[in-house]
Amino acid sequence: MISDPNETRTRLVPGVGRLPYPAYRGNEPYIFVSYAHLDQDKVFAEIRRFNEAGFHVWYDEGISPGNEWSEEIAEALDKCSVFVIMFTPVSAPRENVQNEIEYAVDEGKPFIAIHLEETELPKGLKLRIGRKQAILKYNMSEEEYEYKVFEAFARNGLVRGEAKAPVPAPAAPLSAAQPVAPASVLAGTHPFGDYVPRGTAVITNGLGKEFTAVGNSLVYKPVGKIEFQTLHGLVSMDRSPNGYILKDVSGRETILRTSPGDELWFLPAEENKGIGLLDPEKMQINMVKSIRVDPGITPERKIRYCDICMKDGAFKTPREFLFFSVNENSGAPPLMKLGKDLNKYSSTNYASLLMMKRITVTNVGEGKGPYGNNCPLDVTVQYPGNEMESFTIDDYFAIYAMGADGEIHLLKREDIREIEIL
Repeated sequence: MISDPNETRTRLVPGVGRLPYPAYRGNEPYIFVSYAHLDQDKVFAEIRRFNEAGFHVWYDEGISPGNEWSEEIAEALDKCSVFVIMFTPVSAPRENVQNEIEYAVDEGKPFIAIHLEETELPKGLKLRIGRKQAILKYNMSEEEYEYKVFEAFARNGLVRGEAKAPVPAPAAPLSAAQPVAPASVLAGTHPFGDYVPRGTAVITNGLGKEFTAVGNSLVYKPVGKIEFQTLHGLVSMDRSPNGYILKDVSGRETILRTSPGDELWFLPAEENKGIGLLDPEKMQINMVKSIRVDPGITPERKIRYCDICMKDGAFKTPREFLFFSVNENSGAPPLMKLGKDLNKYSSTNYASLLMMKRITVTNVGEGKGPYGNNCPLDVTVQYPGNEMESFTIDDYFAIYAMGADGEIHLLKREDIREIEIL
């Protein structure tokens, strides 16, 4: 077992190839993945997907010194919570794959067959696995496939842990002599992850009018508070006398208690085309009667992204969900002096950054002074007409952005390097 996670990205195992992650060896529920080594490129991409989504995964990455292959595999099969076979024309006839399937079926393990490619199964194997769940990845969109797989895991008792992201390359300290790499070059390397639209939400108001939104862009914003709750994994939301009943993909129900003035923010299914419509769509939460989410179908709207380069990597966020929060209660005038007036483009408390083309941090100050301890940032702004302006972002402001699964993140200001609005 490799203890340094960085080593797993370069380690080679004879006959297996380059490993995406160490196989899980712990006491929590995990997935056993059976595959043919010749399919490693396709399979390792799926293993990485499961791992980064927060599931524990065991696969034969090689064996520990002194152990026999059969013993280690049998032990992993005995303890696994779900057995997953990755079918391709290469793996289906393999003896070791068929042996693992036999063992899993005999032991009554929850069984999921993922067909990475269209595959004709040997008749004996087809008879053996019978009506076990099959997921035909080659015949699905990525969104539909991921939903089907994760739903199957949840149905068999697997709980997603904290999402794991690929380990980014270490960033050098910021200095005046060091140019900032374009965020677009580094995108996808930050733990927040690139936002990927998934699913369709139909929002029905009290008058029966329907609004269609991107399924994983639904955000609940309480009135008067600088906080955001992503409605992650939502399948349905219904108004009740005690609040809203939320149901997620695993069938779990929770109550969302709201106050007058609370808002629902989301990306509409169709891109805003009006001039100055730079914010997410917003609706008073008490106007919402119900929400239904279909995770398998995603609106074909074009998402306009911003690239955000941080000290430890970069990620893409939808333009509508990149914004300043203005703290009106800090009791001091802001040090952010702009030649352009942002307020007329947005609401009073949230100023859009989208009038800008690029924001580059030139210096990170020390967090001291009468108005708080956040580090002030000296930045240079480039506007769409290539005009340049310099100013300081002080305690009066915070910057928020949306990550991979629709979560709203407060950007740690001392880690920001560059924001590029595409």
